[in-house]
Amino acid sequence: MRWGTVVILFSLIYSVTLAKENDGIPRLDVLARSSVYNAGEKKAIYCKGENLDQNLEWLSPSGMPVKGRSSTNTRVYVERQKNDSLLPLIIHSLKIEDSGNWTCKAGDLNETIEILVGEKVNISNRYESFEGEEGKSARLNCEAKGRPQPVVQWYKDIEVISDKTKKYVVRKKGDNYQLEIKDLNHQDTGEYVCKVTQNALRYYTDKRVQLTVQHKPILFNSDTEEIYSSTYRTEEIYAILNETKNVSCSAIAHPVPTFSWSRRHENEFDEPIEDEEKVLKSPSGNVSVLVLRMYNESFYGEYKCTAKNPKGQASVVFHVTEGNKPNPPDEISVFTSNVSTITFNVTCYSCNMDFEEDKAPDPANLVVIGYSFELVPVRAGYPAEWDNATLYDIDIQSANDTLFTVGQLPNGTTFHARVRTRNAAGHSEWVDIISSDIKTTDKAIKLIASLTLLLASLLAIMYN
Repeated sequence: MRWGTVVILFSLIYSVTLAKENDGIPRLDVLARSSVYNAGEKKAIYCKGENLDQNLEWLSPSGMPVKGRSSTNTRVYVERQKNDSLLPLIIHSLKIEDSGNWTCKAGDLNETIEILVGEKVNISNRYESFEGEEGKSARLNCEAKGRPQPVVQWYKDIEVISDKTKKYVVRKKGDNYQLEIKDLNHQDTGEYVCKVTQNALRYYTDKRVQLTVQHKPILFNSDTEEIYSSTYRTEEIYAILNETKNVSCSAIAHPVPTFSWSRRHENEFDEPIEDEEKVLKSPSGNVSVLVLRMYNESFYGEYKCTAKNPKGQASVVFHVTEGNKPNPPDEISVFTSNVSTITFNVTCYSCNMDFEEDKAPDPANLVVIGYSFELVPVRAGYPAEWDNATLYDIDIQSANDTLFTVGQLPNGTTFHARVRTRNAAGHSEWVDIISSDIKTTDKAIKLIASLTLLLASLLAIMYN
């Protein structure tokens, strides 16, 4: 469309509008729509009149005329204009009681709008910590006073909480939306969020409560992360003579548990193990490690770990027996690499790869469960510094797996690498990977350099 046509259209529209205003017919319009306002705001609502014989006036929801501003009337008032064709209604610091129908009128003409004054929910303490006790109930409060009445929903770790189960009950007591959690256990520990929404006000807020449950120790397997339901259990552990075996005892508990180790003699666990070099503790305090240096067969036997706190205790007995040392890999090569990973092709034809479930392990021929890789960057003129190497333990998912990816690695780097097999008893001997292809690519660096060069070229073209 050409500019000349646009100008003509606007001229026609203006002419029609002007003719309408000058047709002599009385008109009255409120220049606002019915709406929701926030308490405390200031609003000016205009009423426009044309060809009127009487003055414009505003009526409050009670039907009383709104007066002009004065020393005693400074919050709700009207401001008269010289020609009285426009009458603004001014409301300072809107209140809930200002809600209702406000009417602008002149003689028999009138127009009404509905004003709803809303009050945003204000949660004074949005972050709380709460400590419950195992077997008892916890009640988390969420005070959500506002108008219009908010929609409130409780969540645990981003999951919606349904009060249709026996575990949770949500009660509304006045403005308090209280969540009750029954029969507390360790799984109830976490973050609970009370989400409050007022759609009419386009407003959202929330309250977060970190719940911690005091409970007795619960044993779990730190490798598989399986949690044990019983407070006393036994577990088979395989070790290799003349090597070190670390036996991990893991427990979830609050307060943090204390661990004790003992060894069975005859029918009693009467030999406490308290040597600090033999018993190590994780920084979190939830794992204790017994370090067994298997100098001879006398170190095989039964070892008991007990985790205890004021709420109770749990124990596990480890049966340490001899297992076979796995065979090392037969064939190793580099399959592929990129800027941050290297994929190796590893096979062990002489290894037991029988992954049948529910089959009792054979201590003399344990299944290989994975490979351990060590990588260290090459330094020209120096041998491999294995003490500074990075270890990567990768599990075998099925007997047919041969490709194993190691990363994240620095790009454009050449490495020394070695690998060994793993079973439940321990590791094979290390096998060095002899290849000139043990390196990551530097394509990312080249790409950045190319993009930089391209950008510089474009800038040069633009400014020449």
